[in-house]
Amino acid sequence: MAITIGKKKPSATTTGLYDLGLGKVKVGFDDADYSIDVGSAAPAESDEDVLSSYIDSMYARYRPDELEYSEKTQGELSADVAVWLRPGYEQAISNRTAQTQRFRAETDADAIARGMGSSTYVTDVKNRQRNAEASDIASLESDYGATLAKYVSQGLETQNDQKFKTASYNAEQRQNAFDMAYSAALQLFTYYKKSGGGSSRTLRTKATPTTQENCAEFLNQLTKDERAEVYAGSTEAGRKYRAEILASVGFSGYLQLQSRYPSIP
Repeated sequence: MAITIGKKKPSATTTGLYDLGLGKVKVGFDDADYSIDVGSAAPAESDEDVLSSYIDSMYARYRPDELEYSEKTQGELSADVAVWLRPGYEQAISNRTAQTQRFRAETDADAIARGMGSSTYVTDVKNRQRNAEASDIASLESDYGATLAKYVSQGLETQNDQKFKTASYNAEQRQNAFDMAYSAALQLFTYYKKSGGGSSRTLRTKATPTTQENCAEFLNQLTKDERAEVYAGSTEAGRKYRAEILASVGFSGYLQLQSRYPSIP
């Protein structure tokens, strides 16, 4: 059985029914004997190293796009709060200053009307009012500082909570990706061992190498279920197609094609 490239037959539902040929012209394999050493993917590597490399390869495919949380500094949060908080206190301070000015004007007018002028008593009254104003403004500034600190603290707490949620979500996504990668890697490792991985056993199959482009086009025209037949060798046709691909691109090339044209969602 040889891989040829072309249109699918409308009635094809399994890999074994494919005749992917352009006018029946073969551009790939013929029926000559060809030996492939499918167990030599990593002859110097241990099984653990091989499995680890499969996991890394599959994880690169499933790696999620992680969320990023843009954190503000305490100074930035303080500036943001001050934008809407400070104006209210500025208005209160302005009102208190205006109150003192009115009182001083009324006190001067009353003193003149009574013929007291700038007596010691009038000066004392005005000084007491000035001191009361300073005390009130100081209280307003203190209250502003405490309120600002409260809101900044709440903002920092909210940020920490969002950072934790973001980190937890990313960790969960990475774990899910690893689980899928590990499952796929185990399938590859199982086939690697069945194919003689780790040994010098050579399998013989009827295949002649073709280009990687032809193999890619062949897999591109298959459905995911049909690719699964090829990758898992679950049918006679699937096993033959798989052997032909291995003969053409080698085991590492086979893994690259499998990642590019997956058999699972």
